[in-house]
Amino acid sequence: MRMTTSQLRAKQIADLQAQQAAYERKVEEALKSAGYARCAVVEDLYELMGIEASQRKRKNRNGEIIQVLSDRDESDRTARLIEAVSSLLNSSEPLSAPLFPPATSA
Repeated sequence: MRMTTSQLRAKQIADLQAQQAAYERKVEEALKSAGYARCAVVEDLYELMGIEASQRKRKNRNGEIIQVLSDRDESDRTARLIEAVSSLLNSSEPLSAPLFPPATSA
């Protein structure tokens, strides 16, 4: 029997949800085993690319103007990093092979 359009969409949604769940499990596992190293790499890239954290000015209780982070989860900063790396990669010559091939365990 042929599936209706609604059934096809429901199957597509279920497949996408399963892919999303698998991706989230992969990220959670990576955070457990390699989180610190990945954070260090991202911090180094921020510094190399000159991408500063988004801040805004506000007054504290004493009326003094202070700087506070406006992007606490750093989603905007990460998006700017991705844009910078993408434009850098798009402007350079394409690589015939990775600069650093994956390490193999002996």
